[in-house]
Amino acid sequence: MSQNPDGIGKRIKEFRSSCSVANTQQEFAEKLAIDQQRLSGYENGTRVPHHVIARIVELGANPYWLLFGQGLMRGGAGFDESVRARELVAMCPQQLPENMKSLTDFVVLPLYADEVAAGTPKEMRDTEIEGPAVLHRAWCPHPEQTDYVRVSTTGTSMEPTIPAGSIVTIDRAVSDPERLVGKVVAIGLREGGVTLKRLRKTARGTYIGMPDNPSLQNEPVAIGEDDRIIGLVQTVHARIG
Repeated sequence: MSQNPDGIGKRIKEFRSSCSVANTQQEFAEKLAIDQQRLSGYENGTRVPHHVIARIVELGANPYWLLFGQGLMRGGAGFDESVRARELVAMCPQQLPENMKSLTDFVVLPLYADEVAAGTPKEMRDTEIEGPAVLHRAWCPHPEQTDYVRVSTTGTSMEPTIPAGSIVTIDRAVSDPERLVGKVVAIGLREGGVTLKRLRKTARGTYIGMPDNPSLQNEPVAIGEDDRIIGLVQTVHARIG
């Protein structure tokens, strides 16, 4: 499934008009932590970034309705929470304690069709949406700042940790390199592209990105002043293809 910007824009406007937490477009924009002009653009067909979608879902919109026009605008009559919770739990990659199986323990983010690389850097953009991604909050502590994206099927530098074709979350809320030494991170390079590597600190105090693949240990990525740590690779959810 692909994102339909016009359809999403119309549904954002419809949800805003019925939203009890904001009476005006300006107030609703403030709830989304964006300015009114940007919200107006989204309502008129500008492509909506993932973090705005996540925030609208947090305000109570049914993500399936928001993304694809399916189902009710909100949970309501005919929405069986216990059944839906069991469905969501069944989709999770590991067993959860009984006290973590409520529907409210889950968040839904858009899965974007674009890719990041576990090898040669690739550009990561807000592009077409393939479908909703269901994540437990334990694996997505900052949903407004989390990307849910594919890893290229051609890169093998992070195997076996991240097999080619996996789907991963990138937590943008965690980007301080001092806190991320030894962790797998997404690195945005000045010349363009995003790559996944394990962050190391050199004896000189600079940072490099190292492959996990034992056969590629001699191919580190130098992280310069104009490069940036986008965020922590929080989880590896699936291998596709």
